[in-house]
This record gives sequence, structure tokens and C-alpha cells, in this order.
Amino acid sequence: MALKDLFRGRLHEGLASVFAPGRKREEALADLQEQLLLADIAMDEVERLTRAVARQAAGRDGREECLALLRRELLALLPAPRRPFAGDARTVVMLVGVNGSGKTTSAAKLARLCQAQGRSVMLAAADTFRAAGSSQLSLWGERLGVPVVGGDRGVDPGSVVFNAVQAWQGRSLDRLVIDTAGRMQSRENLMRELEKLVRIVARIAPGQPAETWLVLDASTEQNALVQAEKFREFSGINGLFLAKLDGTAKGGAVVSIAARLRLPVLFVGGGEGADDLWEFSPGEFVDALLGP
Repeated sequence: MALKDLFRGRLHEGLASVFAPGRKREEALADLQEQLLLADIAMDEVERLTRAVARQAAGRDGREECLALLRRELLALLPAPRRPFAGDARTVVMLVGVNGSGKTTSAAKLARLCQAQGRSVMLAAADTFRAAGSSQLSLWGERLGVPVVGGDRGVDPGSVVFNAVQAWQGRSLDRLVIDTAGRMQSRENLMRELEKLVRIVARIAPGQPAETWLVLDASTEQNALVQAEKFREFSGINGLFLAKLDGTAKGGAVVSIAARLRLPVLFVGGGEGADDLWEFSPGEFVDALLGP
């Protein structure tokens, strides 16, 4: 299944009449701005997009031509993607994010991807706050045949991370995916703890975690931008994982986050299956956002 088949953003519904022939330019641009905001793209990026389309569409009446301009400007906002698992380097991946963003399922999907690529992988269940946090990942591990390092509820997540990194090194596995507890970006004590987990990994395995990804619920609105800014401050995120992407998600928030923080979106997850994971394609995403 292609990304555009999984996700069909709602932006196309409002664009149907924006570029209709004969409309006054000012009226059409005002409608365009409104539709972009409704798609959850932040105001700064909306104004940038609207200005660019207005400048380049002057004297053009063709709807398809104007949509092509909008598509090009949306693509310009998204940083170039990269392939974090393309090389042979052993890699620790830490997943961070707020409660309910989909980190645990995303960790399982990444483990399945590693298997499909012929790589050995271990999972670390460092979400020791949630009653089902460790057990949920352990069930995924059993299902996939992947080793999982965890701990009882309430145990120090730092000890889980410490044990997991040591086990990963000792068994010379290719990948370690760490699922951390969900935390609100406004709780500084919890964010400091996340900072500590990153330090623990780096102390045992210098240069790791090579990847720290913010998992975002695709249906989240503009609060996602605030989340991203705070998580980058405390955990040094270097990529985004877009979870829960389906036909109900607007999707525009990811455009603003990627543009504002210059962070690439690396993977997209949708559905509950272990194989429901796609490498992010800016072109496919924008096509899905704009619709047919």
C-alpha cells in the first residue's frame, strides 16, 4: 500500500473552489489561507505559502497550474528525507513523545522493519510508569521473536536503559529500539529525566543514541509544534516519526514542525499491524494532503 492510499488529507476538500476560474484574486487567496489553517498548518507557514502562491500565480487562471505551485511550495517546506537504516552501523534508536502518541506500537513496527532488512534487533521497554507499558512491548517481542529488556512497573527507567544497552552490546545486535514513557512537554522534571536517559546511553555506548525520534500522533493539532520544540531542547531529537496516520488525520501540523525545526520526517505508521510502516516520501505526502 502506498502512503497516498493510506492517508488522504482533508485539504483537497476545501481547495475544490479556491482556484475556480473567474474568482477574484484576493478572495481566492483569503480562502486558500483559511483552508491551509484548517489543515493544521501553522500561521507562519500559511502566510509564507499564500505569499508564494500569490506572487507566482499572478496572471495565471488555470486551477491545475495553481495547485502545482502550491504543491511545489509545500515540498519546499519539508526537509529532504534521509534513510537512517541504510548503512551497516550499529544503531540505538530512542523514541520519545507525549502520552498516547503511539511510541510502543511504533517501536514494534521498527523492530519488524529491521527484521525485514535482515538486521538483528532488541527492544527496550523503558516505559515503567504505565501499567501495561512493559508488558505491551513484551507481547510484541514474543509475537515478532525479538528479545525485550524491561522492568517492573515503577522501576527506574534509567536502570532499564542501562541493562538494555549492555545487553545489546554484549550480544552484538544491529539495532536497539528504546520505548520511553510518555511525558508532557510542560513537566520539566519528566523532561529532565529524559535528558538523563540520553546521557546513560551515551556513557555506555559513545556516539549513541544515533537516532532520537519524536513520535507524533498525526491527528494532533498545533500543540504538536510546542511538543517538538520542547523535546528537541531536552533530548536532541533528530527526526520525526508520524504515527496513527489515516484518513481521519489532517496532517498539516507535520509540515509546520518539519519546516520550523528543519527536522526530517523519517517514517509513517498507520494501522495496528507490525508491517503498517512506510518510509516517508515528501512527494507522496503532499500529494495525499492535496488530494486528487
